[in-house]
Amino acid sequence: MFTLIFLVTSTFCFAQGDADNPVAHMSFFTSRELELSKKYLDYMTQVAHGNRARKMEKKRQELIGQIRQSLNEANRLRPYKGDASLRNAYKVYWDILYKVFNEDYHKIVNMEEIAEQSYDMMEAYLLAQEKAGEVLSDAQDKIEPVYNEFAAKNNVRLIEGGDSKLEKKMRQVSAVNAYYHDIFLIFFKSHKQEAYVMDAVARKDLNGIEQNRSTLLKYASEGLERMDTIKAFKGDGSLATACRKVLEFHKLEAEKQLPGLNDYLLKNDEFEKIKKAFDAKPANKRTKADVDAFNKAVNEVNAALESSNKVLVAMNAGREKALDQWNSTRQRFMEAHIPKGK
Repeated sequence: MFTLIFLVTSTFCFAQGDADNPVAHMSFFTSRELELSKKYLDYMTQVAHGNRARKMEKKRQELIGQIRQSLNEANRLRPYKGDASLRNAYKVYWDILYKVFNEDYHKIVNMEEIAEQSYDMMEAYLLAQEKAGEVLSDAQDKIEPVYNEFAAKNNVRLIEGGDSKLEKKMRQVSAVNAYYHDIFLIFFKSHKQEAYVMDAVARKDLNGIEQNRSTLLKYASEGLERMDTIKAFKGDGSLATACRKVLEFHKLEAEKQLPGLNDYLLKNDEFEKIKKAFDAKPANKRTKADVDAFNKAVNEVNAALESSNKVLVAMNAGREKALDQWNSTRQRFMEAHIPKGK
């Protein structure tokens, strides 16, 4: 997720009531930036807490409106003693801010609707957010030197302080989202592949099951290796543990459980051939050997079906447990580490 960092955490000394002074000029921009940052933080924390961006469209439009209003006010603002440097710098920044939320994030909202269709789409969706954040960060970085230069030229003393409460929240949202996205993509790649496996199972597609099972084993194993490199977030390793549990289930599923389903499908295919040949022979021409072979095939396929059903029950129970733990852990993790927007 991208981060909008406030520039103004400093305090200024100026003559009260003097509207035509450098601090008043600077405060115009810092006050607008403060309001924009509050709206941005509120929007991003709501999304991070699980609200879909599409449902948060009203907040995005409010933020866009606030940016447009700030731009309009900046256009009407007179340069300070002929110096338009600070005004122009903020106009460029807010223009970029407007474009990102009005155009880029509009595309991101639309991408959200299809992101879960494939790993590639999900990766592109999260990458689009990161790129939007980079654009904002680069644009914002160009403000600070102009701001400091304006203060120096006009003998305004900036009293440096620590990060503001709001800025700390915004940095926290960015850090949590970056951490979550890294783990989520590992989870999603294996999770989506498992869905392809189960679709092949539902279609009784032996080739599809085997191909997707092999890929699932590969993704789950690679995911577990990558999880070994991810540390806890500020001492909280719950999300990483929950992801690992899902991957461990997928690996078990691919290595031990799915082959049992293949065994039933193979026996069922063979049984269908035997049954077709048996049914094609008139009853009065069937030998004892024919009947015995048919009955043996029935017993074998029924035994394989019983075993297959047990495997499916175990798989469904394992999947439900792992996903329930993932979903509940994700919610608790976000509630614990994502600050409130306001």
